[in-house]
Amino acid sequence: MSAQYTTPIAKNRFSQERFPEALKGLMDERRLSYRQLAYKTKLSAGYLNHLTKATRPVPADLVVAVIAGALCVEPDFFIEYRLRQIVGVLDEAPGLTDQLYAILLRNQLATDDIIQALAGLGAGNGNGGNGGNGRTQGAVVGF
Repeated sequence: MSAQYTTPIAKNRFSQERFPEALKGLMDERRLSYRQLAYKTKLSAGYLNHLTKATRPVPADLVVAVIAGALCVEPDFFIEYRLRQIVGVLDEAPGLTDQLYAILLRNQLATDDIIQALAGLGAGNGNGGNGGNGRTQGAVVGF
């Protein structure tokens, strides 16, 4: 049985807020106290309080997943979790890292092979589609 939440933080698939604010927002939205969330997650109420005050670092992905589950969201709701996943993918693909750096920080256009590689990552096959020649340029917003 799942409840319907209507406040802005639950309407968005992904939070744009940093972990402390997103966590506190979800707790407030669900009217959960630190003790209630502690019971659901088997974490201490004090630790959860530190997380919402940003006096402790964002926890490891496994802990984020436990907290997310207790709050009825996916772990990737939290931006820090998503960033770690991106870093993991880029760590395995140095060439893609260099190309994305050029696109994002040097304002270069994305080539077809980058667009296809990103589409392939999203589809879960990781092979980049049919392997475009990289000569035709597409807009970055096309991903």
